[in-house]
Amino acid sequence: MVAPVVTDKYMMDGNKMLHHLDRVEAWKRGDRIAPIHIDVGLSKGCNIKCQYCFGVVQGNFYRKGSEKYFPREALLRYVRDCGDLGVRSMALIGEAEPLLNPHVYEAITEGRKAGVDMSIGTNGLLLDAGTIGEEALENLTWIRFNISAATYKDYIRIHASKDFDTAVEKIKFCVETKKKKNLPLTVGLQMVLTPENVHQVVPLAILGKELGVDYTVIKQCSDTIMNEIGVYNRLDIYRQFTDVLKEAEAHTECDYNVIVKWNKIQNEGKRDYDQCLGAPFLLYSSGDGKLYTCGDFFDGDKEESYRLGDLVEHSFKDLIESEHYWNVINKVYSCINVHKECYTNCRTHSINDFLWEYKDVPDHVNFI
Repeated sequence: MVAPVVTDKYMMDGNKMLHHLDRVEAWKRGDRIAPIHIDVGLSKGCNIKCQYCFGVVQGNFYRKGSEKYFPREALLRYVRDCGDLGVRSMALIGEAEPLLNPHVYEAITEGRKAGVDMSIGTNGLLLDAGTIGEEALENLTWIRFNISAATYKDYIRIHASKDFDTAVEKIKFCVETKKKKNLPLTVGLQMVLTPENVHQVVPLAILGKELGVDYTVIKQCSDTIMNEIGVYNRLDIYRQFTDVLKEAEAHTECDYNVIVKWNKIQNEGKRDYDQCLGAPFLLYSSGDGKLYTCGDFFDGDKEESYRLGDLVEHSFKDLIESEHYWNVINKVYSCINVHKECYTNCRTHSINDFLWEYKDVPDHVNFI
C-alpha cells in the first residue's frame, strides 16, 4: 500500500498548540506566561509595493533618507531576553521588509545563540548571497520568500518591482546553500491569493518545484473589516478557486509540498468564539520597536491604548513583568469585539479555536 502524500507537513493551516501544552496549562492555571512565538518587524519601510500588503495600507513605503529601523542595541537585548524568558521562536517578519535593517544578520545569530528558533519572511531581494548570507542560513530554521507571481510581467503588476530575476536568484542561492552545507533549513515560497492573481497559482506551484524549494504555501489575503485592501466584501469568491487550488496541490511530491490554507479560505472570516484568548501566546513587535498582541494595533485609534510597551526604551523582561503589560492583555480579553473589530483570518484565529475548546472540559470526557 502506498502511503498518501501529506500536503501540509508543517501544519501551516492550523496551529501547533498541542506541542506546547506546558505553556497552555500554565496559562489555564492563571500564570503569567511568556509567549510561545513573536513576529518581529525590523523596519518601517519596504523596497517593493505588493498590491495586497497590510504594510502598504499602513503607509510603510521605503523612502531613501527617511529610514526607520529597530535599533541595534535594543534589538539584540530583545532577542536575548526572549531566550532567557523561554520564548521558543521568533520570525523576522512584519509590516515591512526585514532585510532593510542593517542589523538583521546579527539578530539572527544572537537569537540562535540564545536558544530561540529563528526564521525570516522576506521578498529576498536584499539577501546577501555571500558569506554573510550563508552564515545567516546556518542559524535559521526556515526562510520564506514572499512571492505571488511566477513571471517577470506579473511580478511587476503584483509587486510593483522589476526584480523578478533577482528574487529567483536569491531563492536558488538558499536552495544551493542548504544542499552544499547540508543545513536543517526549510526554504519556502508564500503566495498571497487574491482574485486578481489567481491565474498565478499553478505556475507558482510549478516554479517552486523547479527551484527546488521545500514548499509553496498559498494563503487567502487578509483584510480589515473596513475593506481597506478590497477583499473583505468578497471573501465568498475564494470558493470559486477550489479547482485551481487542487490543481496546484497535485504538484506535491515526496520532497516538495504545495500547501493550501483551506481552513482560512473556507471559513470566510467567521469566528465561533467571542474573546481573543490567544493574546499572550503570540505577540507582534513593529519595525520601530513597539510591542503588541496584534498587528492590527500598529496604527489607528487603538495603537496607544493597546501597546504593551516600547522595546527601545525598556527591556522585554521589564515589560513582561509590568502590570501595564498584563492590563493590556486583559483589555484584549474584555474589550475587543472579535466579530466587529478584528481583520479576517488573523494569525491568532486557529489558536483561539484551540484554546476555547481546551479551556472548557466537557462532561463525560472519558467517553472518546
